[in-house]
Amino acid sequence: MADDEQVPISAAHVLATFFDSAPVVGHPSVRARLPRVRGHLLTFLDTEAERWLTADELVLVCAERELEPVDAVVRVAGAELLLAALPAFCRPEWLLPARLDAGAQLHVAAGLGPWVLECGYLPGAQTRMLQERIDLAVARARERLDSRPQGRPTWGR
Repeated sequence: MADDEQVPISAAHVLATFFDSAPVVGHPSVRARLPRVRGHLLTFLDTEAERWLTADELVLVCAERELEPVDAVVRVAGAELLLAALPAFCRPEWLLPARLDAGAQLHVAAGLGPWVLECGYLPGAQTRMLQERIDLAVARARERLDSRPQGRPTWGR
């Protein structure tokens, strides 16, 4: 390997660092919901993110799943996959059912791109382009979330 080539950072590393240190995950409305959001994101990536992988990455994921099936995609893929997949993570079928959990999910989705750029995991132009798609998906999801009927307790009737 040439001196100027670097081994890409895995999405697993990016996510672990993000969830451990990014200011956005310390927000009070997110902190309590973080385990649910993080688990949901990992499930999403494990089940849906393959469509953003290259043929070579798919071969690696298959081999990785033979060793350890859980989180194989994030161990093989890099930061670009995370950002490319986030708009789909904001689709109605992937929004967490509880309104506050879904809000935390969107908060995390919106914050991941700027954090990846700040940390230098992807070039700025590439991150900004992907972030525009994420921002649009988050805005649409927030509109849907805001239009969800508020559940009323059934006790005391």
